[in-house]
Amino acid sequence: MEQVGLVVEVNEDKAIVAIQRHDVCAKCGGCGVAVSGAGEVQLEALNKVNAVVGQTVKVASDTAHVLKASFMVYIVPMLALLAGLYLGQQLDGSFGDIARMDIILGIVFLLVSYLLVRSYDRKVASRQIAAAVIEILPEPFSGPEDEKC
Repeated sequence: MEQVGLVVEVNEDKAIVAIQRHDVCAKCGGCGVAVSGAGEVQLEALNKVNAVVGQTVKVASDTAHVLKASFMVYIVPMLALLAGLYLGQQLDGSFGDIARMDIILGIVFLLVSYLLVRSYDRKVASRQIAAAVIEILPEPFSGPEDEKC
């Protein structure tokens, strides 16, 4: 996915780029910018073209990273919840007085999956940058021209 933004800060081999998000992309989050709503957000990107502060640049983010993150955030907790519900139904009645074992195990599995996803996020976030500056554009940034993400 490619976006256009303005370099606002440069630190060694990384650039902080201000990106104007369009209304259509407001709740997507697919670009790696974890902010809800439209408006200007800042994204840290690898500065491959040695851009300087004030330049308009094109930033590309890895689609595979977005798909992996989406899987971890949405699918893993859902699968954990379903596994807890299934296991609870299989064990229902095995523990005597404990009613609705499926709901209890579903919630426990969901909470455990939350902890796993959170630790995975910290591990992955510390060692990779999801975007890179790939091109310096000649004209000033005027915002998105179309409604494509």
